Formats: sequence, C-alpha cells, structure tokens
Amino acid sequence: MFWMLALSLWVQVPEPAPPVTSQPDYATVVTAIEKERTDLAERLNATATERTAIFNEAATRLATAVGGELAPHWYGTEWDFNGTTQTPGQGAIACGYFVTTLLRDAGLKLPRVRMAQVPSEKMIRSLVADDFVWRFSNVPIGKFTAAVKSHGLGLYVVGLDRHTGFIVCADDGVWFVHSSYQAPWKVVREPADQAAILAASRYRVLGKLSDPVLLEHWLLGLAVPLR
Repeated sequence: MFWMLALSLWVQVPEPAPPVTSQPDYATVVTAIEKERTDLAERLNATATERTAIFNEAATRLATAVGGELAPHWYGTEWDFNGTTQTPGQGAIACGYFVTTLLRDAGLKLPRVRMAQVPSEKMIRSLVADDFVWRFSNVPIGKFTAAVKSHGLGLYVVGLDRHTGFIVCADDGVWFVHSSYQAPWKVVREPADQAAILAASRYRVLGKLSDPVLLEHWLLGLAVPLR
C-alpha cells in the first residue's frame, strides 16, 4: 500500500518540459528577436491608426518571443532562492530573476537585478500602467483563469503571495510559466488551472504586457525604470 501511495503522489508532481537542444540556440533566438524588434520600430513613424496596428503586432511578437521562443530553452533549469543565472540550463534561477531575465533577453531595457528583487506587484506596476493591472483576492483558480481569458490572448506577469512568473494566454489554453520553488524545483510550464502554487496563493496581481507605453519603450529601446 505504501508504494502505491508514493507512486500516486509522485505522478502528481509537474514535470518540466525537456530543455530545447535543437537549433536555433538561445543566442540565435535572442538575435532574431532583436532584429524583428528593430524592424517593427522602423515602422513607428506612421499614422495613429497604423501605430495602433503596430502596437498590436508588437504585443503579439513580445508574447511569442518570451512564451514560445525564449522560455522553452529554460525548461528544466534548476530553481534556487538565490539563483541568478543568465544562461538557460546552467546554474539556478529564482522566480523574479526568471521573469526579468527573459524580458531583458526579449529586448526590454530594464534593471534586471533590482526589478527581480522587489515585490512582484511593484515589478508589474513598473512594467505597465494601472489600466493593464488586475488584482484578485481569495478568488478560486477557475475564476482566475476565466478572468485571464476575458482579458485576451497574450503575455502577462503574475505576482503571488511570495512568487512570480508568466501567464501565457494562448489558443491552446492558459499556462503558468515560472521557476518553481516546489517540486520539481525547476522552470516549468504547466496548465494554470492545475498549478498548485498559483492555486494556493490568496492574492494575485496580473499585469498584461500590452500597454502601448511599454511596447513603445520596447520597440525604441528606451529604459523601463523601476517605479
């Protein structure tokens, strides 16, 4: 009986997706994202209507860059409370550093270390204006993921009681991408409605990275200060 219980508990532990080992490598991905960012920036000298379309395209591109291109290279990287590695698959990384490192590698000019060390709500409010921030207190995980869907597809940063990570709202569902301080103690991508850390948090603050001000800073290479 004991081994059956142990097996049941083991099966419930989220397993990280395997690190990306095929080409292109991480540096190549970063370079490609940078080129697309600058190409988009060159189109910003346009009419208001065209600028809106460019910002929508930029929001989609940033979400794909972080959630679909950079993050997979980090899956399986070890978590540590003091982890600060800047290389996927080597060393360890804390949750805040995971968020700021990926945003930096996607081309956002931000204070990677300082922003990683502040409370997650302060990080989020430094990234986007209040119109792009939503707060949830004692909300069941199902209602939370439904709210995420109501705010649309895209990339979000979520702050929890004592944790932070990305929420990716995509056609195939809502995903929690983070450096997990619980088993398996690695960077993982898991369905948001099945993520134990996300579900257990009594307070959640959600910031959508589609704020035109943030996107303009991203496109033009302007510094994003810590507020």
